[in-house]
Amino acid sequence: MQLTTGFVPDRQALVGGPLRGWDHHAHEDALARSGPVHTAELPNGLEVLVTTLGLDATRSLLNDSRLSKDAAGLRAAMQDQLARKGRPTDLSRIIGPSMLNTDPPHHRKLRALVSQAFTSRRVEALRPAVERTAAEMVAALPADADLIAGLAFPLPLAVICDLLGVPVEDRERLHEWTSAMMTERPELVVPASDAMVGYLAGLIEYKRDQPDDALLSGLVQAQVDGDRLTPEELLTTAILLIVAGHETTTGLIGNAAVALLATPGAWTALNTDTVGAAIEETARWDSPVRVTPHYRAVADIDLPGGGAIPEGAVVMISLGTAGRDQEVHGPTADWFDPTRAPASGNAALGHATFGHGVHYCLGHHLARIEARAALMALRERYPNARLAVDPADLERGDKVVTNTFATVPARLEP
Repeated sequence: MQLTTGFVPDRQALVGGPLRGWDHHAHEDALARSGPVHTAELPNGLEVLVTTLGLDATRSLLNDSRLSKDAAGLRAAMQDQLARKGRPTDLSRIIGPSMLNTDPPHHRKLRALVSQAFTSRRVEALRPAVERTAAEMVAALPADADLIAGLAFPLPLAVICDLLGVPVEDRERLHEWTSAMMTERPELVVPASDAMVGYLAGLIEYKRDQPDDALLSGLVQAQVDGDRLTPEELLTTAILLIVAGHETTTGLIGNAAVALLATPGAWTALNTDTVGAAIEETARWDSPVRVTPHYRAVADIDLPGGGAIPEGAVVMISLGTAGRDQEVHGPTADWFDPTRAPASGNAALGHATFGHGVHYCLGHHLARIEARAALMALRERYPNARLAVDPADLERGDKVVTNTFATVPARLEP
């Protein structure tokens, strides 16, 4: 069950812009062979350094205190660079004081407040509801279905909105704003960011007056050592949970479905015993997070292979090249193989899709539950499912950080 990329790299920038099929694999891996760090310009004009390192070096960098996530410093560095270029300096409000954009020790307070809702026990308790929702969505799919629009997008969006307590009628707007914010195109990012901020500020105030059992009400009231989230921390945390809580999982589900349906024998072999390994192999081979969100270098950093990151640079770390590291996974690292036996005995240790260190993804367990529920509901109802187009012709979305297919047309035969 092996599927190799077979594509020639093009001149497309490493970050941003739609690509076809698995083109970006070949492009990323070719860059990794040419050096550990590369300059790229985002659609908003911001110049960033993108690392293309192996797995161990990527993990080390993800946990390097010389790369700062402090929101104030990061925004200042980005706006200063944009101003010097004569470009608009408005940025997405997701670059604010949530746990994603905070350094230790303050990061620990924010993470502790949010993690109360993401303990393994509480997340595991969501599994039956997630599986029911996935089964209902699969049952509603037409014979000619788009697996993104019909399953990979609405399932994680429904789960995170249920968890937060977002009304059903507002969820489509949140997805539209999220999609716009992920493009890094200022004409889309700024109005979408402002709209989401306005909506969530109103919802938070409503939850103060009308509390319920959902997570957003819990965050309004939560305390750790007598500390509460400030209004700005609460707002940016809500934005983070919505954006990260469904956008990346959409990619994990969609990328897994495509890889399994495109690999001879893989869909037939998928069952409750093998689905976990298939999900980890997807995360490794076709990471739903192309590059990390921005860091700011607060000191010079020497990289393996002779590259360097200078102090003051804005940095994004490639997670795709880390997963396809030949030193870890051998000469078939660029092949999708859901039966791959990891050298460590734990497939989850073979990639960095969920990050590493202090910013390791808090929702990783929930994402895996959602991906498992979606794939198994689809496999059980449609064992003869097939892609309706050549996978090489599938278009990737135009988002910078996340790596998702725009659509996945499939033929579903009972």
